[in-house]
Amino acid sequence: MTSDVNTGPSQSVLHAPQPVPPQNRPVTPALFQTAAWQFSDLGQMDGIFSGQIAGAQYGTVGMPNNLALEAALGRLEGAEASVVANGGMAAIAGTLLTLLGPGKRVIVGREGFSWTLGLLRDLEQWGLEHTAIDLTDLDAVEAALRDETHLVFAETVSNPRLRVPDLSALSTLTHAAGALLAVDNTFATPFHCTPLALGADLVIESATKFLGGHSDAVLGAVSGKTNLIEPIRRRMVRLGSIAAPMDSWLIQRGLMTFVVRMERASRTAAAIAEWLAAHPAVGRVFYPGLTSHPDREVAAKVLDRGFGAMVTFELAPDFETVNEFTRRLHDITLVHSLGGTQTSLSHPASSSHRLLSAEELSQVGLHPGVLRMSVGLEEPNDLIAELATALGG
Repeated sequence: MTSDVNTGPSQSVLHAPQPVPPQNRPVTPALFQTAAWQFSDLGQMDGIFSGQIAGAQYGTVGMPNNLALEAALGRLEGAEASVVANGGMAAIAGTLLTLLGPGKRVIVGREGFSWTLGLLRDLEQWGLEHTAIDLTDLDAVEAALRDETHLVFAETVSNPRLRVPDLSALSTLTHAAGALLAVDNTFATPFHCTPLALGADLVIESATKFLGGHSDAVLGAVSGKTNLIEPIRRRMVRLGSIAAPMDSWLIQRGLMTFVVRMERASRTAAAIAEWLAAHPAVGRVFYPGLTSHPDREVAAKVLDRGFGAMVTFELAPDFETVNEFTRRLHDITLVHSLGGTQTSLSHPASSSHRLLSAEELSQVGLHPGVLRMSVGLEEPNDLIAELATALGG
């Protein structure tokens, strides 16, 4: 039956009444899974696009789920504003393309994520220059800062050897030279460090990792003062790199368990790092909480509530030896990512850092025997037992 004999079936389904939002609030934030929004008339459209009326414009401009996540991240980071992008590299790209131009120079950590270095190389065709140095060497940083240096790009905890620069000292040097400091905080997360409180101008997160925590969404974020974030937001909109509503919703869901996950994973990582350091088949272990770590004292100042859930260790510098070790594992999987609920391993030379030349890999101490572990929520004893079996006792 139909209340209007003149309404055909297509009209009935295409223009069916929409649900009326209830007056009381849901326990879980609602998901607005739509690409477009209706406007009652041109006056409302003009008011929303001009910012005089609160409302949504279009999927690539920003959605209610994006805004809710941005507000949550702003509180976590201690930032005036945040913007979410459709991936960590999109967040980095949007930041670099907004802040920099021809003739501007970036100082970047030599031991950082190779995709960041790869992007900076891509941008050389537009006249953007960069210098890759050891950011834990403050003398080298001071020597590298020049008039045309506009940005220092650091990682709170470097990928994959987990080096920790002194962010407070780095910000002092950077600002004295008239430059900005941006910090990729993905490995540390806001649980262990809030770089803005240590003097950074911008903090970048790959929320795909520990913030989301369930390996089911891809999203990046940039946070800082409003006058820096809003131009980045506008650039991201034009690049089409604003995050999708479903991913924003999933990351916000992950944030609900963020603190308890980080507490558990970091505590387990510390125990595993101690155990690996004592195993005869393991060479060096890189974990900021170990007394053997070159940045242990700095890490104790920069990091709070522990030293993170990432552990990097070395086996014999032989691909087949490491490959055989990974084959013996069953629950600890080989994954090109990190920060999930399940413990996983990554082989930087084959994946995240394969963009580097053999010489560059050697400079940062990466060889086929280096493995990076992202510790999850399993029982520490179960993980240690599995590692012991795979290592041969």
